[in-house]
Amino acid sequence: MAETAPQTGSPGHQPPSALPGLAGLMLTLDRHSSVCDQVHAVLRKAIVEVRLKPDELISENSICKQFSVSRTPVRAAIQRLAEEGLVDVSPQRGSFVAPLRLEALQDCQFVRRSLEVALLRETLTRWTPGMSAEMRSQIAGQERLVAADDPEGFLEEDDRFHRTLAGYSGREGVWAAIRAAKIPLMRFHRYWAHRSRLADVLREHRAIIDALDAGDPAASETALASHLDMVFVIFGRMTEEERARLPFEVPAGISP
Repeated sequence: MAETAPQTGSPGHQPPSALPGLAGLMLTLDRHSSVCDQVHAVLRKAIVEVRLKPDELISENSICKQFSVSRTPVRAAIQRLAEEGLVDVSPQRGSFVAPLRLEALQDCQFVRRSLEVALLRETLTRWTPGMSAEMRSQIAGQERLVAADDPEGFLEEDDRFHRTLAGYSGREGVWAAIRAAKIPLMRFHRYWAHRSRLADVLREHRAIIDALDAGDPAASETALASHLDMVFVIFGRMTEEERARLPFEVPAGISP
């Protein structure tokens, strides 16, 4: 079945292709939406999900041909990916998927942690039984995904959990900044995350909501901060051999 030619229709979840790299990507074009936005979304998702790997060529010509789109929106999409730190653009070599960069990941973690904890402080002053019920319902849904051995679904619900909790602060516009910081971290997770970690995530989510229900500012902030910090706690526990398998570009003088 040919999958390279785009079709008119509503964009949505695309089933993964067995083909590797760019050849395995599909785009169902929505003629009422920006082509640049759609190309950007498909490429970003593939990079975050590690279907496009570090140092893999991002060919404008190949993308244009595969998706039957013009060069201008493709070039703009690649530029946006470069601004997000997901693609390296070189006039001499072309565009390639960027490696993981530890210093940039640490900066992203700082932004995400700072903003989510700040929003939690404001959420606590507005917390209601209805909010608690919604968050516990989401955690129950996450439990079902763990039982069904659906880590991809769990990752989506984890994102919804944090987005919903942040939204209860009343500062909906801040999520865009958090989301931007999360994107490189989400890619990082894909390289080392194990299914066994999901049960711990559930416990950490419950601890956050338990502290909010108790009206305890210190406990709620500690629960959220500890949960978010686990990404680098786990990285810090890795052996040198395990770290060597990660596609890192680590500048001299930077340590985890």
